[in-house]
Amino acid sequence: MDDAREVRLRSGDLVRIRQIRDSDAYELQRAFALMSEVSQYSRFLTGTPRLTDSQATYFTAIDHVGHEAYVAHSPDDETYIIGVARFIRYASAPDEAELAITVADFWHGRGLATALLRVLTERAVAVGVKRFRAEMMADNEAVLRLLRSAGMADETVSGELASGSIELAPAD
Repeated sequence: MDDAREVRLRSGDLVRIRQIRDSDAYELQRAFALMSEVSQYSRFLTGTPRLTDSQATYFTAIDHVGHEAYVAHSPDDETYIIGVARFIRYASAPDEAELAITVADFWHGRGLATALLRVLTERAVAVGVKRFRAEMMADNEAVLRLLRSAGMADETVSGELASGSIELAPAD
């Protein structure tokens, strides 16, 4: 299944967004390695120095229903990943899923996370996910703004972590 699409970001940049593939594992590792330590910590809530082979396989060899991910790249270079958005359903609540979005440092502030969230939300609704849950660093203002604009509710802060949920509206 390949539903790649070109998306114009609010910055005016054009990107392609498509479902992640098994063959993206190496490129995902490379994209992670290019992230600043601050970005790695903000995304993974830990100082992870590199994405291992097994982690890269876990993040790319997915079923596209219980675990879905989209990558963004330049229209000119399909191998250079600049952003990833994913959800992973909770086994105990299959209509809910954990949400995660990562954008390459150089692409921050251009609207890429918003575009990825929109595409991922469409897919989530199509496969029966009704709510995203998210956890992030409480000082990650960019992600908090993104999720608030998407309707985040039940926002709580506990120490350095913030969490909340987004109710997904069915497509009309």
